[in-house]
Amino acid sequence: MAPIPEHDLSTTGGTYDVNEAGIEFRHAPPLPTPKDGTEFLSRLENNLSLKVLDRPSKNELVFELVGVDISFANALRRIMIAEVPTMALEFVYMWNNSGLIHDEVLSHRLGLIPLNVDPRLFDEYGFDVDEDGNPAATDRNTIVFRLNVTCGRNAADDEKIRKKMEVKWKGEGLVSGYDVAEAQKKKEEKKSGGGRSNKDEEMEENLEPSIMNLSIADRAAADAVSSSNVQPTPIDSPHRPFTKHIYTRDFLWSPQGDQLSRFPLHSAGVGSGVGGGIRPLHEDILVAKLRPGQVIELEAHARKGVGKDHAKFSPVATASYRLMPHIEILKPIYDELAEELVNWFEPGVFKCEPTDEDGHRVKAVVSNPYACTMSRNFMRNPILKESIKMSRVPNHFIFCVESVGMMEPAVIVAEALKVLKAKCERVSGLADDALAMGE
Repeated sequence: MAPIPEHDLSTTGGTYDVNEAGIEFRHAPPLPTPKDGTEFLSRLENNLSLKVLDRPSKNELVFELVGVDISFANALRRIMIAEVPTMALEFVYMWNNSGLIHDEVLSHRLGLIPLNVDPRLFDEYGFDVDEDGNPAATDRNTIVFRLNVTCGRNAADDEKIRKKMEVKWKGEGLVSGYDVAEAQKKKEEKKSGGGRSNKDEEMEENLEPSIMNLSIADRAAADAVSSSNVQPTPIDSPHRPFTKHIYTRDFLWSPQGDQLSRFPLHSAGVGSGVGGGIRPLHEDILVAKLRPGQVIELEAHARKGVGKDHAKFSPVATASYRLMPHIEILKPIYDELAEELVNWFEPGVFKCEPTDEDGHRVKAVVSNPYACTMSRNFMRNPILKESIKMSRVPNHFIFCVESVGMMEPAVIVAEALKVLKAKCERVSGLADDALAMGE
């Protein structure tokens, strides 16, 4: 647990007091206005701190940002949501769709499928141009996927069609989720020498370094979509026509240029949740359902974009912050009342410590203010209401970032800071130009 931070009102200009009715800002004498930019930057450097508090999972990050204005914190949050670029399906060329889902709806569903590829390895569309100076699609700015599925008369016929098409796809150099799982399985068998003991340790040691550090997760996902584990026919209702379920594992990656060498199938997580190539983040996302004779044939191009253009480009499921709680015990709280406070009113925030003050057994002390949810339940007890003062620190922010999965949350924070830095440099440059013009 992080140490309880000190709260200096002079650096914040006040604090938010929490009462029964809500929150009220209490002003305090602030620090003098900086004389110039040098003093401002020096003060910011001395007060600013960023510290990781928790990492609940590989896609979640909790950190605190101290010593900045709320405008800075909110700018960082908005940039993480809307201005950190990712790759997503942007153009869908529908050749044939006789299924129930309309072309426009199916295209929208495809665009929302997250792709597990590091966007930093690709250029913005428009960076490369053709002979006429128009933007050109290249292997450095575009990822091509195909979907070509046909529903057979029954499960056996459908499997026969799929295997026949697989031969054709491999001849064209297309890669499906089944191919990546097979390549991972062969590499695993080769490096383990046929032995399957201590599988987790062997895989973690043998797999190549992953850009996203997902070696163990890659292996688990590969096992999940391997041919031995995949059930080609989900549970169907009896006496009804056969229904084919189309999943993201049926997507065919069409490597362009040197993409196959940059993202090899046997690689440990460079680009894919199944551990190789460029694939959807999850191979079990349901895309559509087909009945016998129905067909979906399309080609989709992924480009680099940002969340402010479309939500499908947003790298985070959520990015939020809350103000740091500041809790003071004004009057000592002992024995049964202390135990009631610790166990019922604010679990995890307070703890009981043994004491011999005035013959009491235990005394309540602040243990972990980070766990405070501002529930104000203790205010129902008139004694506790007068004994505890709760407030929020205006320049202390606790961020929670949950990544969709294509980038780790720490990488998203770092990229957001880079974007914010570029914005500041652009504004500074415009200000310098304006001053030069005035002179």
